[in-house]
Amino acid sequence: MARSIIIDTDPGIDDALAIMLAAASPEVDIIGITAVAGNTGLEHTTRNAAGLADLVGLTCPIGSGAAAPLWRRDTEPATHVHGDDGLRGYLLPPSTRQVEPAIELLRRLVDESTEPVTLVPIGPLTNIALFMATYPETARKVEHIVLMGGGTGEHLGNATPAAEFNIYFDPDAAAKVFEFGVPITMVGLNVTNRALVASRDFAPLVESGGPIADIVSAIMLPYIAHANSGGDGDEAAAAQHDPLALAAVIQPDLLKTEHLYVDVENVGRLTSGMTVVDHNSVTGNKPNCHVAVDLDVKGFKTLLVNRLTELDRILKQDD
Repeated sequence: MARSIIIDTDPGIDDALAIMLAAASPEVDIIGITAVAGNTGLEHTTRNAAGLADLVGLTCPIGSGAAAPLWRRDTEPATHVHGDDGLRGYLLPPSTRQVEPAIELLRRLVDESTEPVTLVPIGPLTNIALFMATYPETARKVEHIVLMGGGTGEHLGNATPAAEFNIYFDPDAAAKVFEFGVPITMVGLNVTNRALVASRDFAPLVESGGPIADIVSAIMLPYIAHANSGGDGDEAAAAQHDPLALAAVIQPDLLKTEHLYVDVENVGRLTSGMTVVDHNSVTGNKPNCHVAVDLDVKGFKTLLVNRLTELDRILKQDD
């Protein structure tokens, strides 16, 4: 049976691929998508979420949530990476969907679902923290949270030396989510930085020539070309942060995890947004998070490219 998921997202180049990967995967049933500010402003992330859902033929409801962090007002969107509109100028057809308030939509979807629900936040955690604060009883019905954010070991930060962007953007929200008590899997930079995909890996998809190939060629291939990370043979390659979080839901055995205690630093002058992982049980706190520590890189790339290529073939056929 497919796993019921709600994707909370700030699309975003790699968010777009994550949504498409989920739509291409029979292991999951996307029952809703909620947008949050992060990579760019809420008006853009909401429009992109609705447009991407239309592109891949999803009929699930779309929600629009928090336009800013809970309290912080000093964090900036990642428009230098994703462009002002989140998709580097790629124009999706305008969606005619009715967009709902995200927190109310989360409540309704979780309360009304006949199956356990997994939340998959791949942006800042503001919507999730607000949902937990507004409807705690409903939020406790959530079976699992699989999030892209944070990191451990040497791979702590891409927004600052100590903090990954999604957590840094709203560390107060992240701290509340980690302390709430719903089981969490954290897919952080220590694994996503290894989920490198080069342009040649996408060749089978690009050759298929459908709508998914078009958007990947328009937004992902230039993103890879300007990536700082080196792939095989030092070929330019880009880390697929958000798609790896969805892959962890679709095919959990791609990741190795350890059950550890994680807290979020939300006040430090130099460390705000840092995920503090207690590897040695020195705090005495019970583990609250399954921390991804290793991955099957080849298996992930195969899953991503094959699923997107098959989705492209289906959509091209239906066009």
